[in-house]
Amino acid sequence: MAWLRLVLVLGILVAGCDSVLYPRFEKAMWSSYMQMQDLKLGMSMAEVESIMGKPNIREEGDYRGGHYVFWFYLTHSMDYTGGSTVRNGYTPLVFQRGRLEGIGRRAYKLAVERPEGSEAPDDQWKRTR
Repeated sequence: MAWLRLVLVLGILVAGCDSVLYPRFEKAMWSSYMQMQDLKLGMSMAEVESIMGKPNIREEGDYRGGHYVFWFYLTHSMDYTGGSTVRNGYTPLVFQRGRLEGIGRRAYKLAVERPEGSEAPDDQWKRTR
């Protein structure tokens, strides 16, 4: 009888852990994260939308580096140090002239915070044209 109570208590605790450990886990988040692995720099907006679907958030604006369009997809439950998300778990996709120029926080910051007259730092991962 003691074993039955122990198993019952452990079962209740384990069932409760799902909501404690993953309070905001959504299938759509995981799906967006996995689909993002198929993106390649230089893709058109239509190609990206065919892979990712419509963005959760869309913004555009003129910055010192030119006109940019930003699409944000929810890929994480929160931002974390060293991660590529902004605004509570959204991963930005950066477009310029209708082409994908960058993915993640670093690309977003380079687009919107570049000082006037300075060039973007040399990025060893940047696609050669």
